Amino acid sequence: MTTRFTPRLSGALFVALFVALIGSAATAEGHSDAGREIFNDTAQPPCAICHTLKDAGAEGEIGPNLDDFKPTVDQVLAAVTSGIGIMPAFSETLTMDEIETASQYVVAVTGGSGAETGTDALAPSPEDANVADLDLPGAAILVQGDPVAGEKVFRKCKACHTIDQDGANRIGPNLYGIVNSAVASVDGFRYSDALTGYGGVWTPDRLAAFLANPRKAVPGTKMSFAGLRKEQYQPDVIAYLDSLDATTKTD
Repeated sequence: MTTRFTPRLSGALFVALFVALIGSAATAEGHSDAGREIFNDTAQPPCAICHTLKDAGAEGEIGPNLDDFKPTVDQVLAAVTSGIGIMPAFSETLTMDEIETASQYVVAVTGGSGAETGTDALAPSPEDANVADLDLPGAAILVQGDPVAGEKVFRKCKACHTIDQDGANRIGPNLYGIVNSAVASVDGFRYSDALTGYGGVWTPDRLAAFLANPRKAVPGTKMSFAGLRKEQYQPDVIAYLDSLDATTKTD
């Protein structure tokens, strides 16, 4: 038996579908407008001050370029809610709905993964779990890292390093507060001439290179550890180390 639609029924179905599509487009545009407003104005300080985002007309250079970074919803949610690096937490100044709206907006306009609506969009995709591109601004490496996973990886470092505030030096220096601190600056530790000469600041990107292959990053270093060769371990450990003094940074 063949089912046929009458012209009237077919016309009604077409109109219903057309209205649904228009409504969906209007809803998406509304979400985009709301996210853009939060990004540029509602958040204090505005996200646009620190980040570049073409859709928002933002050209900030303090934080990562979001158009290039293409973050996931999960990454934006975590960073905006809890803060990361020098970025403050917005959980006390924005509602959770505003944070989710801004996160969905950023991901949608940058083409990041997880732009779908609903709770499934908050789960990391398989691609996110195996990120290997460390050629990113320092702040982006922090966003990429998982402090909980980093704590587990760091167990292999504990034989040589302490991580408590004012902790003792061992074979290696105490690492509390190392992220964005001056290189070779821990009191009482005798550094190699190579590391002292390396100078500068332990930005996340420099730490990532050093953790991947210490002797390649700083030829002549006394550090005998071969390096964290699984690339996701590097941002994870850096995010963990950065989280240790998060309270001090926000006081």
